Formats: sequence, structure tokens, C-alpha cells
Amino acid sequence: MGVLGVIVIALFILLALLRVPVWVALLAPALAYSFLTGQPVIFSATNMVRALDSFTFLAIPLFIYVGSLMNHGEITERIFEFADSLVGHYDGGLAQVNIITSLIFAGISGSALADIGGVGRVLIKSMTDADYDADFSAAVTSASATVGPIFPPSIPLIIFGIIAEVSVLSLLLAGALPALLTVAALMVGTVYIAKSQNLPSNDKRASLSAIARTFVYAFPALFTPVVLIAGMLAGVFSPTEAAGVTVFYILVINTLVYRIIDFGYIWTAAVETARTSGTIVIILAAASVFSFVLSVENIDTLFAQTLFGISTNPFVLLLIVNVVLLFLGLFLDPIAALVMMTPIVVPTLTQVGVDPVHIGVIMVFNLMLGLLTPPLGLSVYLSADLADVPVADVFRETKVYYGILVVALLIITYVPEITLFVPRSL
Repeated sequence: MGVLGVIVIALFILLALLRVPVWVALLAPALAYSFLTGQPVIFSATNMVRALDSFTFLAIPLFIYVGSLMNHGEITERIFEFADSLVGHYDGGLAQVNIITSLIFAGISGSALADIGGVGRVLIKSMTDADYDADFSAAVTSASATVGPIFPPSIPLIIFGIIAEVSVLSLLLAGALPALLTVAALMVGTVYIAKSQNLPSNDKRASLSAIARTFVYAFPALFTPVVLIAGMLAGVFSPTEAAGVTVFYILVINTLVYRIIDFGYIWTAAVETARTSGTIVIILAAASVFSFVLSVENIDTLFAQTLFGISTNPFVLLLIVNVVLLFLGLFLDPIAALVMMTPIVVPTLTQVGVDPVHIGVIMVFNLMLGLLTPPLGLSVYLSADLADVPVADVFRETKVYYGILVVALLIITYVPEITLFVPRSL
């Protein structure tokens, strides 16, 4: 790596720390490099177009649209009522409901921030009305939303698949068991917290008839990920086509089941989707130019040589990569870090026999933990805003859950069968 490569990376980190828009932090150093090395501007433009010229990429705005459509219907309330009847009587009560609701919503939204934006307000209000501290309610909401980016459909996993040229279908399937493991870990941790802090819970278990009733109301929403995954497994449609089918399915159940006849929400959701998708599009386009510079400067080779100079043991290399990613997650946007690090990390770890699908789940889960840590902590900031409490208080309450999630990350990292069992079995 030459001096220019060092300058490009240093400038990116500086701009990221200064909180300039992510696409500017990626694109500006890359364009400066092209100018200094005399490369035609058309090279950068070509890279940007090529990065977005993907049929698979269309799944991202479609899944974002699904989440937006849900936010404007009654689906979130139905999901919450079902989760409450199912686990509300456990230690921690509504904190457990919060976690289960996030898992169900994750099967439709594919995004942590969409999870919080979709059901966060309902969950936090319900918890505070039941005498839970608002900062704890916001912390649970932030932590449980971490499941969103790894449970199918996962927008970050789709992005990883596009960049790393790995099967998106395998990645989506691979995220299922790690997500369930994470939910189990969060629920067990909540039991401990509930007993130590004497958190409230429902006085009695819901009757079977009550569970059945809420299940019937929520079933159309619960069936959404089943439609999506079953269709892909049967080869009926690709991940992108699955996203389109899911949009149609949500529109149908909103109209025929939940009787939403004011169709203005369809346009509102479309506008929200365009704004969110536009942000992702410009980040990916800028990242493609930045990644090109990294490849020209042989950053991936240098990274591999550095790691192999320490050890060639996959156990050690995975630990080092996790530490590096956790550090980057402190101050980099997860998507920006993902598109920057994927071309560097994947070739290195695959050389020592790590499956690229496994790498994808590790990277996405790892970087999403940055949503819970200062100074970035976007999930915490959003939840604190919904709960109307100081952000510092929510960060403090999130520490225990962050520790639980790190333990889950290590288990996922060193027990690859959890990630690879489903895609290898089908």
C-alpha cells in the first residue's frame, strides 16, 4: 500500500468522525485519489453504475416498502397482542414481549431501525404504562431490534451478498438460527434482569382461548416470512421476486383482513421507501468507487498479510476480525463499514477455510452491535427519542444487553453449524 492509500483511508476515517454524510466520506477520498493518479472520471462513474446494476439489489427497496406499509396498518398492534398473550407472563413480562415482537417484525422489515420505527413506539408506551422505567424500555427495544438485520429478510445480508458475490438466498436462510439463538439469549438475560430488578409481569398466564384469538388476528402477519422463505426454498421465486410478492401480500391482508380502505398510506409508505432507499443507493454507489481504490492499493492483500503475520489459525483470525469490526462499529455507519470491509475481510478468511456465508452473518451481526454503542448508537438515539428520555440513560441500561449480544456473537462465530445448518440442509 502506497502513501496515497494511507491518505485515502485516513481521510475517510476523519470525515466519518466529523459526521459528514456517509456517501461523502466514501466518495470524496476516492475521487481525490482518482484525480491525483490521473484516472479518468468515467472510471468512477462506471463503477458506480455497475454496483447498482443488479436485479438482486431491487429486493432492498421492496423489503423497505414492506416495512413502511406495515407501519401504516394494524399489523404492529396485532403482533404485539399475540406476543403478549404468548410470553407476557414470564419474568420480565413486557420486556419479553418486546423481544418476541421484534423477532416477528424482523421477519418482515429486515432492518433494526425499521423495527424500532415500526413497533418501538407501541412497545415503549406499553412498557412505561405498565410501570417499567422509560430508559429501560428504550434499552430493551434497541437491543431486541438487533435481530432485524440477521433474520430473513435481512437488508444488510442482501447488501453483503451483492458485494461479496455470495448467494443471497443462502445468506437469508443462514440468518434464521443465529437470530433465534440471539432471541433466546436476550430472553434468558431478561429473566435475570427481571429477578434482580423486580420487574413487573402479568399476574397469570393467558388462556389457550386468548392465545388462539390473538394468533388468529396476527396470523396473516405471522405468515409473511413463511410465504417469503417457502417460496424461495421451493424455487418459485428469487429473493427479489420474493420481496415483490411480499409487498403484494401485505397490501392484500391490509385491505381484505385488516379492512384498511384509506389507500393514502400506500403513497406515504412509497415516499418513505424512496427516501430510505435513496440513502442506501448513494452509499453503495460511493462505496463501489472507494472499494475500487482499496483494491488498486492492494489493501486486501496487506490486511491478509498482517493477519497471517500474527496467526494462520482460523480461531485467532476470527477473533481479530471481530475485534476490528466491533471497533469500527463504534463510529462508522454499519452499511458504510460493511461495504468497506467486505472486500477486505472475505478473501482473507476464505483463505483459511471460513465459509463466506458464515462470514456474512458474523460481519452483519457484529457491525449492527455498533447501533447500541456511543458515539454512533443510532438504535439507542431513536429509542431514546421515542421514550423521551436522555440518551445517556438508555446507553447505561443497554450495557447488560450489549454484553449478552457479544456472547451470542462469539457463539455464532465459533459454532459455524448454527449459521450453516439451514442453507446446507436445503
